[in-house]
Amino acid sequence: MVTISSSKASARRRNGRIKLVAASAVLLSLILIGFYLLHWFTSSVLSSGSSLNTTGGIKGSPKSKQRILQSLTNLNDLVKLSPNNAEKESIFLSTATKECIPGRDDNGKEINPTTHRRRECLRHVPLGKHILTGIDLEERMKRQRPRIGIMITPGYISTTIADWIGRALKQTGDSIHMDIEIITTAHVPVYGYGKSHGYSKLIRVVTLPLPLAVNDAYYYSMNDLTDNNSNEGSNGSFVIHNLGAILDETKLKYTAKPSSQTVGSITELLLRWHCRLSHVAAHTAELTLTLDNILKHPTDTLETILTFVWRQDWEWEGHNHNENKSEERDLYPKIWKGAAEEFVASKGGSLQPLLYQLSLLLQDGLLSSDATLFGDTLQRSFANEMTKSKDMSSWPCPSFWDGVDNDYSGAAYKIANEMTPNCKDDDPYARCTVKKDRCEVKKDAICK
Repeated sequence: MVTISSSKASARRRNGRIKLVAASAVLLSLILIGFYLLHWFTSSVLSSGSSLNTTGGIKGSPKSKQRILQSLTNLNDLVKLSPNNAEKESIFLSTATKECIPGRDDNGKEINPTTHRRRECLRHVPLGKHILTGIDLEERMKRQRPRIGIMITPGYISTTIADWIGRALKQTGDSIHMDIEIITTAHVPVYGYGKSHGYSKLIRVVTLPLPLAVNDAYYYSMNDLTDNNSNEGSNGSFVIHNLGAILDETKLKYTAKPSSQTVGSITELLLRWHCRLSHVAAHTAELTLTLDNILKHPTDTLETILTFVWRQDWEWEGHNHNENKSEERDLYPKIWKGAAEEFVASKGGSLQPLLYQLSLLLQDGLLSSDATLFGDTLQRSFANEMTKSKDMSSWPCPSFWDGVDNDYSGAAYKIANEMTPNCKDDDPYARCTVKKDRCEVKKDAICK
């Protein structure tokens, strides 16, 4: 009896241990599954930029972005540039977005209208005047740095985008140990090729629709655009200062609305600026970015920027390209997509400031209740400028000072002053050889 009871007790203890082990195994499995799901959620969902990512990096606020994109479409329909001639508007858009992408646009049969030779997308790395010519070639090459120009029209939208691009280039440049100079400016390059204007590659930021660009330029000029003559920036060059300037409700509320004449003048200036940049795209590597593409596809857009800037095709003095670490650099294109995703999804790569400022501008009465008056003025100025510039094909383009009042405090005067070419004798990179450019700096529209 005792033996039997003891055996039963031992069996019960073994069964208890088996159940405990089984329960522990189930609990451990649940814990492991939980950790896996947490890891998947963090790496796949949050980093992919879903709406759950409250840092707003890759997608920002999806609802606000969709509202803004819809507003841009509505504005484009409301304020037609050329309601009676769609062809004119198509020509403007084609000119404003013209590019010169190495390996794509210089491999065709297109002929440069100036040189009458096959089109080239040059990527010259300039040797500044401040680098002594007496030193040997190898030493001079060590001091060369590719110069990337981020070309923008004055405005809160364009400066915010330029700042976003600049930070991405700085971050990736540091990671691959490439030293470049980034210049953000509204001043058009001087007429001539890479050895004249001093840029290796250009990135043009285009704010569309045009009514939005006009409105943005006006508010920016009246609040955050100062006289460049008093500023001594890097190398004495013309640059837009304070890329961190933000449009807020106070600036919007207390800035007087522009007159019809001001709206017309700014419209003409924007077309002249794009006329100049389209001429540069005939021979210099130039990438064009539009506002809607940046909003819709920020990661793809940034990947395109990184590929354009960092591709191994620099034209160094004495060599066709920089051959240092060529095998290592051949691997770089493979990492640009990942680098773009990482930056756009980060707090520093957020587009929230851009969305915020866009929402303010699009709610402004000038583009809503007063849109009819605004549109009529813009359409007349657009038509006049297209005629004057021969559909933006004339060379040289119309002067920035043509029709602009000599009012130092006026928006049109400030914007024109910001757009004129960098044509200074003491500039270490630009070589101003065309009389038209010197006249622009002197504010001489006639230029006889």
